[in-house]
Amino acid sequence: MPQSYLGKRQPHVPVMVREVLSLLVHDPNGIYVDCTAGCGGHTVAILGKLSHQGRLIGLDRDKDSLLVANEKLKAFGERVFLFNKDFRKLPDVLEELSVKSLSGVLFDLGLSSYQLGLKRGFSFQEEAPLDMRFDSTTGTTAAEILNNSDETRLAEILRVYGDVRNADRVARSIVEHRKEKPLSTTAHLVTAVRRTISSKNPNSSLARIFQAIRIAVNGELDAIREGLAIATTFLARGGRICVIGYHSGEDRIVKQFMRGEATFADGSSSRLELLTHKVIRPSEQEVAANPRSRSARLRAARRLENEQIP
Repeated sequence: MPQSYLGKRQPHVPVMVREVLSLLVHDPNGIYVDCTAGCGGHTVAILGKLSHQGRLIGLDRDKDSLLVANEKLKAFGERVFLFNKDFRKLPDVLEELSVKSLSGVLFDLGLSSYQLGLKRGFSFQEEAPLDMRFDSTTGTTAAEILNNSDETRLAEILRVYGDVRNADRVARSIVEHRKEKPLSTTAHLVTAVRRTISSKNPNSSLARIFQAIRIAVNGELDAIREGLAIATTFLARGGRICVIGYHSGEDRIVKQFMRGEATFADGSSSRLELLTHKVIRPSEQEVAANPRSRSARLRAARRLENEQIP
């Protein structure tokens, strides 16, 4: 890996904790779900705002991250339940726990610093196999997508999922390099795209390329659409849903979903009331302390009191 592309890995710091707690936690005795519990950063903060009657359910596809979270959360005992599951499996989890409705749901759609340090190819700053799966036991790897997709499909992935400006050129370079040798490591991918990226800000360009491939590997945008719809159906009247996104594709889906649920074109009753009419960004102080928070975007909504819950 070229030295100019390397950087120091930082411990994971949850983003906009104060803002999330203010918008999400309205009933200290309620049941909340962290749909992307990860290493437990937001989970610990939410539990700290709840009473001894309050409960929290954490889900995550990444088993390794949940092992870290489990250590952090031992002190909370039976007030917290962790599940190594995709958040689209929320109905199964709630049925298992005999939970009918929720006071609040959080989605933090970012990749944690801990995950970036795993040898799964998430980061261009770490030499690793091109895997990029959140759940390393199932699904298609990054290497398989990069080596088997045609140039048109690769360009589409880069453009749609990473906002890569010169997506066609990057895709062409990947195809040319894999003719000589299949791409199997992060170093191979960096080498394949190096000549196509900006010399002024190579790290930003590489981050976008790696982000795009990761999203394709994990089907992240489709999962977000499904997950938001599922979680909303379980919100009690007055229940809150908060979502932190980190790029335009994620935020566009969240914004469209919340606005769509808040204003039904046919005049029928809306399910949600927007709590954030404009996206909330991290403060300058937070960005200075945690530069990786810079791209975070928070949106929130409340389940309407007069909406008939299915």
